[in-house]
Amino acid sequence: MGVLPDRSKKIVPTVYHDLMTNPNSPIIDFYPRDFELDMNGKKMEWEAVVKIPFIEETRLLTAMGPKNELLSDDEKARNGFGVAIKFTYSPEVNFVYPSPLPGIFPEIQYCRCIENIFDLPNVEGLEYVSGLTNGALVNIKALAGFPTMHTLPYSAQLVDGAGVNVFQQDSRNPSIIVTLTDTEMRTKVGTWKEKLGKRCFVGYPFLQEAKVIKVQDELFTYELAENEQDVITKDHSNRDAADYAKEAEFLENWHAKRLGITVGQVECLVHVHMLKGLIRTEEGALIKEYAENPSLRKVYASQTIVEEVVNEDERFIERPALPIEEEFPQGTRAFFLGEFAYGRPLEVTGHVNGKANIVVSVPKNKEPEITKQMIFQAERNNPYTPSYAIAKKLGIHPLILSKITSSFQVISSAGLKLNLGLNLKFEGRKLKVLGFSRKSETGWEFSNQAVKLIADYMVAFPDFFAAIQREPQKSETYETDLWNDPSVANQRIKDIVAWLKKQETSKFERVPLDAEQLDSEVVMALAKAGEQLHQASLEATAKTLNSVPRTALLKPADAEMVLGNQYFRLGDRVTFVAAAGKVPIATRGTVAGISRTATAVLLDVVWDVPFMSGTTLGERAPMFRGQTVSSSTVLNTTNWQVVSASSKSRQRRNVPATGSTGSYGSVGVTQYKDAPAPPALRGGWRGAATGESGRGQSSPNRGARGGKPNLLHSTLVYRPGSQGGPPGGDDANKAQNGNHVNGRGGNGGGRGQGRGRGNGGNRGSAAPQAGGRDYSNVPPPANLEASRGGRGRGRGGRGRGGGNPNRGRGGAIAHQA
Repeated sequence: MGVLPDRSKKIVPTVYHDLMTNPNSPIIDFYPRDFELDMNGKKMEWEAVVKIPFIEETRLLTAMGPKNELLSDDEKARNGFGVAIKFTYSPEVNFVYPSPLPGIFPEIQYCRCIENIFDLPNVEGLEYVSGLTNGALVNIKALAGFPTMHTLPYSAQLVDGAGVNVFQQDSRNPSIIVTLTDTEMRTKVGTWKEKLGKRCFVGYPFLQEAKVIKVQDELFTYELAENEQDVITKDHSNRDAADYAKEAEFLENWHAKRLGITVGQVECLVHVHMLKGLIRTEEGALIKEYAENPSLRKVYASQTIVEEVVNEDERFIERPALPIEEEFPQGTRAFFLGEFAYGRPLEVTGHVNGKANIVVSVPKNKEPEITKQMIFQAERNNPYTPSYAIAKKLGIHPLILSKITSSFQVISSAGLKLNLGLNLKFEGRKLKVLGFSRKSETGWEFSNQAVKLIADYMVAFPDFFAAIQREPQKSETYETDLWNDPSVANQRIKDIVAWLKKQETSKFERVPLDAEQLDSEVVMALAKAGEQLHQASLEATAKTLNSVPRTALLKPADAEMVLGNQYFRLGDRVTFVAAAGKVPIATRGTVAGISRTATAVLLDVVWDVPFMSGTTLGERAPMFRGQTVSSSTVLNTTNWQVVSASSKSRQRRNVPATGSTGSYGSVGVTQYKDAPAPPALRGGWRGAATGESGRGQSSPNRGARGGKPNLLHSTLVYRPGSQGGPPGGDDANKAQNGNHVNGRGGNGGGRGQGRGRGNGGNRGSAAPQAGGRDYSNVPPPANLEASRGGRGRGRGGRGRGGGNPNRGRGGAIAHQA
């Protein structure tokens, strides 16, 4: 009552609602609807100071007194003090904890907690410690993640007029300016050339581990060769030198104006790849993986880089492979990555010869693939149409459609800007509305549901659309521009606002443009299908497998190191396999949304069973059935990507894999290698078709331009003529290229003694056929085996024929069969 506004009254018991909303309430002044905002130099309204009256405790308690007697027994109990409860995990218990609010909170399955009253410890006789305790790690010994200035030598002093930028404004007050000292060795290029390919720590004073991949000075760039030992030196072009100077100047100014750190002149730039995490090799070793991080800088001034730290981040320490008996001791629970029961839970029962014996849970029935079909059918039932096609269909200007589907501002007579748009797309904020709009390479597209909403808007207010169509390119629209009569304009604007409020467009779910999301109707259908799949999966049997390699075992603690390179599509079935998270381990679900950040892929999953930390995915999924998780915490069981194949299954595969899994790749992740470049194509199309691409090959029947074509093994369909004989025509030698007797000759089978174009030999051998000509019955040219002549530069009698001087460009009749 002393904190909440009246619009949040549903949170407090009903008996108090009257005190917050009744105009005759003795404390109604505590809950004003209209109040003043003090911007106090701020730009946004949410940054302002809200000037509302202070709550007077005495008046509040006096007004609440009579209402307290009307509370129910449960509400009175909630309004009192209870005892502190302590929950302790115990592996010896396993029961179903009943829901305290059935229908709102689900039951807790497999509860392994013991509930006890928590008594505060007795502090009598103890002394409070002021400051840090003995042994606290500070300065250069600070633990990873704790910033410290002491990792680089520096000095500091109070400076007037430094103008450090704070909240997009230069500070007018004195500032503490830090100056880095002893930078001579750290600014030398030779120092960092020796560090190529080695680790360092960037982002001073908030250090993060990285690997040096490139070093630059004013004149040269230094990189490691492919053997990762030799250093390649590249001269700077004019543009490279300009880019270097620009980046160096930016870093110097950025440290001074934004961080208040004077770094001095930047003489060397260091390019880095940030530490991405650990990956697990096939042998079980953990090694570091570095990659470019789009959300962080990749170029740093050399004097701001720290070479080594005292305390490394224990989460990212490399280690060699452990014996399988230590890594997977007996009783370990993990997930199976073999083809037999991919993604199923297992338990290690023993070890033999560096491999494990396991018991894996195998479902009796194979899970049907129905989720992709449901999504495909939903997309067919709700297709999207380009905006220009919708504008043509509805008979409105495309610009008007663009305005009315976004935010369309109309200025009222009072000077207020009223949004009369449908808010189906947000170009500036790069958002779309699920089930209504999306943006493709060709522009915005809208669903049938959106088209119906636009059409209903046009039917409800035809005069409004007729008015805005008169000047579609107008930037500012006043209500009097739409209706000449101010009273009519005011009333029509009110009617439109009321109609839009009734459509509840503000409740439409908005997501980023690049996000792949399913609407609520499809997600609800997937949730119902998930329940059926879960019931079918309860019938399972235990299978014993012996001599299983460690590559087929996925320990929950290693999930993020193994599953980071998976890709997903909407409708994929997944299993939560991480050791920690909001989702119970081994829970299965269906991907209903995919969104991407600079460093991670996030999945909206509708799970097969409810759990306490479940959500509704923005009112799209049933209660407690949705949750957004990182892609590295789930195993894609629809598209197997980290499968560990057995020797027998490898033998069954006839098609070789396109890549190989190297010793430095994560388990099952293909390591692609560059294929050798194909030889250059030489010769004509005949050589490319027959495999004889050499130029100038020796042949008894051809000249020096290439080997003879061999069409004896052609797979082209050869159809006989209509009379059973070989196909032909009244002038078969001209049918091949559409030649005529007195016209321009076609291409022959060899090059003659002149440059003119002509048929160089016999092109047909049969008499004219009865009936129409069948152009599909064309045999290979009969003169392909004829020898080719040389090249000339004549017309008329010197053609491209093989030894036939009587055909030329527009010459006489050629030799006929």
